[in-house]
Amino acid sequence: MNDDAATQALIRGVQTGDRDAAEALFQRYLPRVGRMVALALGVPRHQLPADAEDVVQDAILRALRALPTFEVRSSAAFAAWLARIVENCVSNHRRDRAGPKARALWQRYGDLDLSESFFPGHGDSPSRLVAGAEADARIEQTLLGLAGLYRRALSLRFVGGLSHAEIAQELGRTESNARKIVQRGVDMLRAAIPGT
Repeated sequence: MNDDAATQALIRGVQTGDRDAAEALFQRYLPRVGRMVALALGVPRHQLPADAEDVVQDAILRALRALPTFEVRSSAAFAAWLARIVENCVSNHRRDRAGPKARALWQRYGDLDLSESFFPGHGDSPSRLVAGAEADARIEQTLLGLAGLYRRALSLRFVGGLSHAEIAQELGRTESNARKIVQRGVDMLRAAIPGT
């Protein structure tokens, strides 16, 4: 079963009350949502506010509670829908926590491979895994240095898995413009990270 079909099967399982499917869907999207929250807040994942875990879990739990009314078209549609929920949760978090934030280590969501998301390669040799971890840190640092529009577009595309049309809708832009924003963002990443 491919990834898209597996996600759709899990969504259908959740919609019929299968708790195992809900847990599997939660675990599948936890790293992705964690990365999206970190990028939306504009901080490295290890410097997220202590309550960021609540934002991540709130986003996933809201999605799970609302799944009975979600129409399963594709896992991409689910990713777009989930990305909207994440954006809303982050906005609520910002509104509720306008003052200084305590910082804490945030390692639970670090298992989404940024280097593989942005620059897919071949194989998992030990040297490639070490290089991938180093690339993740460089990619995260570079992403955080980008203007908010580019950071959001790249997060939606590569972490959220949204299509250019869905990104355009999220950003209030045309699809052509969304493609250009994503491409410029990728070009900036490549320019800042040699060998990608």
